[in-house]
Amino acid sequence: MKNLLIIDDEKLLVENMEFILKPYASRIFTGYNGKEGLEILEKENIHCVICDISMPVMSGVEFIKEVRRRGIDVPVVFYSAFGNHELMMEVAKYGAFDFLSKPDFRDVETVIMRGLAEGFRKNEKTERSDEYFISEYQKLLEKIETHHGEE
Repeated sequence: MKNLLIIDDEKLLVENMEFILKPYASRIFTGYNGKEGLEILEKENIHCVICDISMPVMSGVEFIKEVRRRGIDVPVVFYSAFGNHELMMEVAKYGAFDFLSKPDFRDVETVIMRGLAEGFRKNEKTERSDEYFISEYQKLLEKIETHHGEE
């Protein structure tokens, strides 16, 4: 049983994401800002989170900072219409699993399937497999890690 949490302040987008991702998750929980998302994350066994960056009450960046501060190691996939390199680097510092750009959700199913599998593996304490699609965000992180390792 793999549980997904969708966090976004746009109700229609949340409903669309639920519809698209329903085949990949056993249960889908929804929150309309980072604070609601945290409350759900504390109560439920969530295997992956997909979260907007720009929201009222608590932004996606504030959300992941608080999640990590609380020691919760769930894969968090971000998406934003305002995606840029600096924003990607900010969420990467807190271990974001992936980053997608709104409204281009071409890879959302693949990324969420990987995120759910990773979260489930972490939850079940099983070994990780690298036989999955690698997104542009993860390629960027690998380049940065390689570049820092050369210094």
